Amino acid sequence: MKYSGMSDQGLTREANQDSYIVCENKQGDLLAVVCDGVGGANHGEVASSLAVKHMVSRFEENEDFIDLEDAKAWLYTSIVSTNDLVYKKAQKIKEYHGMGTTLVTLLVCKHGVLVGNVGDSRAYGIDDQKNMRAITSDHTYVANLVQLGQISIQEAMHHPQRHVITNAIGIWKAIEVDIFPIEKNMKSLLLCSDGLHGYVDERQILNIVKNQRLSIHTKTQRLIQAANDAGGFDNVTVVLVDLDGGLHDDE
Repeated sequence: MKYSGMSDQGLTREANQDSYIVCENKQGDLLAVVCDGVGGANHGEVASSLAVKHMVSRFEENEDFIDLEDAKAWLYTSIVSTNDLVYKKAQKIKEYHGMGTTLVTLLVCKHGVLVGNVGDSRAYGIDDQKNMRAITSDHTYVANLVQLGQISIQEAMHHPQRHVITNAIGIWKAIEVDIFPIEKNMKSLLLCSDGLHGYVDERQILNIVKNQRLSIHTKTQRLIQAANDAGGFDNVTVVLVDLDGGLHDDE
């Protein structure tokens, strides 16, 4: 299993409010987390950093998972407790009122692979046929309109409220947590903030990820560069995990 992660401020933002981690524990399990801070001046970077650190702390302290259901329960409770932590911090400290963060996470253990999501950062899966599909569903106002059939996917891409999220870590006391088991035919997984998927076409993303001539580290660099070439309008974070180690690596 190979992995690489990278985050960039972009070309227009004054600070990077994204945070991420990819790590393994003593059992050999892998955790990847990408968080995109929201709240602007209300310290989104604090929320995203707190969320990542809390997820890692729980991961490092965790004993071996009994089965996949045990892993699902751990992932769900870890995300909920992350929300509790950030929400209480935001309520306690006046300058942090309104801060929050998206969170998308990947857990790989001997029993299987899971993705968890809150917000509009995304996980994509690339299967053994080099096809890519979104694993997660965005928790946004516009995504809800699409699900209700009120607007098309094409209209959603240019909707003026496409970045309005309806679910995030730390903003509300109660959150919706999506957990997705990953099929065995998924060979690679990409986690990213909307600085990538909001500005770079999915076909371009896939062309970079499936390029056999590039190392996994170079792929992450190319994805970051693609976001900046598209205008660099937002912070951008990507984590690419090759589950079976089959991607060519020239490093």
